Amino acid sequence: MKVPLVSIIIPTYNRSAYIARAVKGAQDQSFSDHEIIVVDDDSKDNTARIVAELSSADPRIRWIKHSVNRGSQAARNAGIKAARGEWIAFLDSDDEWLSSSLEVRLAEAEKHKVKIVYSDCYVEYAATRRRALFGIRPLSGMIYKEILGAPGPMFQSLLVHIDALKEIGYLDESIMSYQEWDTSIRLAKVYAFGFVKEPTFIYHRHTDETISSNPFRNARGYEQVVQKHIVDMDKLIGPKGLARHYIRIAAYFLAGNKYNRVLKYLSMAAGNYLSIRPTVSLPK
Repeated sequence: MKVPLVSIIIPTYNRSAYIARAVKGAQDQSFSDHEIIVVDDDSKDNTARIVAELSSADPRIRWIKHSVNRGSQAARNAGIKAARGEWIAFLDSDDEWLSSSLEVRLAEAEKHKVKIVYSDCYVEYAATRRRALFGIRPLSGMIYKEILGAPGPMFQSLLVHIDALKEIGYLDESIMSYQEWDTSIRLAKVYAFGFVKEPTFIYHRHTDETISSNPFRNARGYEQVVQKHIVDMDKLIGPKGLARHYIRIAAYFLAGNKYNRVLKYLSMAAGNYLSIRPTVSLPK
């Protein structure tokens, strides 16, 4: 069997309502030299049946089934390690690619000789079906400082050379949320990025997808990323940059009614804005 240039990794868990749409977007790419690896993270709905039917009709689709739920990062890692392609592209199972997604990102990688490319996207709101340009930050080159300063890019926009993922030791499975931010920080420390202004996917915002939908998980994940990279954040974005991160963590804890943690992070933010180094370390 011919080795594909690109391996598309689609982690999924209980997404029977959306998985076929995601896979179809991957199948219908204008650049066709790819394989599709769907990693079912022990779904309890009809996801497995749908993926089995899709894979039986298209030999480009490979299916990995976890016997226990291991989380989205473990699912992505399983896909990466099973991949045969030189390039890895990620797609969440409830989102969808536009038909030129791979083509334009590969062209950017070739033009600028970079190992990581990301793009802008459309966001579509489930309640109204309204679609708008998301407006992702257009950064390119060595962007380590900028990535330390604010979360992003989304996994759905990332096209990464397999060598870069191996270099950073794959994805960190311990991060609870903001996993794409941690991954991008680690990549940006070593590699230059390319950016495609053209939207390459549709990010579907569901009605329950708000800051309060899982505030503790969001707070803890953000906290983990800041804790993991705090030394370089302190050096490169400084006290005020860290203060902005602390305020965002406080907002998540406020949504989860964790008022003691809110006060802690607001105090740390205030100290940083006054350029007073807080003596309290990030909680583990």
